[in-house]
Amino acid sequence: MKQLLSIFILFLLIVSCDPCDDCNTVSFEPTVALVFINQDSIKNLNDSLAVFAFNDSALSVHESALDTLRDRLEEVQNGLDTGNTSLQSEKDKILKLIPERQSDSTFYATLNEDADSLTAVFNATKATINSGLVELDQIEILGTSTIFTYEDSATVWSIPLSYNEEFNQYEITIEGISDIIEFDYENFQEVDDTRNVLIRAKNIQIIDFTENKIDSILTNCNDNCVDGEATFTIYF
Repeated sequence: MKQLLSIFILFLLIVSCDPCDDCNTVSFEPTVALVFINQDSIKNLNDSLAVFAFNDSALSVHESALDTLRDRLEEVQNGLDTGNTSLQSEKDKILKLIPERQSDSTFYATLNEDADSLTAVFNATKATINSGLVELDQIEILGTSTIFTYEDSATVWSIPLSYNEEFNQYEITIEGISDIIEFDYENFQEVDDTRNVLIRAKNIQIIDFTENKIDSILTNCNDNCVDGEATFTIYF
């Protein structure tokens, strides 16, 4: 009798510990990450920084030339003081050149006012843009009437992929201009550590996109390009 009772209890333990009889199939939407880089703004910042660099270089050149003239003027004056009158014509030329160099130096010095602080601001802005920080107007999953709108900026935007691979076109609006991006991928199932079944995506790729606002798209993906790891950098 005790042996039968022990067998029965063991049976109950085995049944109660088998998670398969009580599994929950949880379907997660696979996602991909999008990073947006405003390269037009970066070009404008680079152009401004190049102007600052030129002004700084030009100022150095004119200040160096001015110092050279002043040094030479001192030497010429010493020669005149010792009776070398042949140096008078050179002195006259130097006296004409000094105001010109002084004027040029003043001009570039004025342009360079606050240049250091502006350069720091521009470089910080470049770093922010390169990080991908941007605000999108909205993302619409075409064919589903699903629209995501945003009020905040972000560096990475996560968008869902469809379970059934039927809807894989997205209209992305930036600064009032829209582009359509089309993804291609394969769905597959995966069982996690708690025996839940997850719906995922692999071999994710962008097969087409319009170029109204977007210039190019770079795919950053590991082997098989699975959801949660796939990142696409969009330059506009």
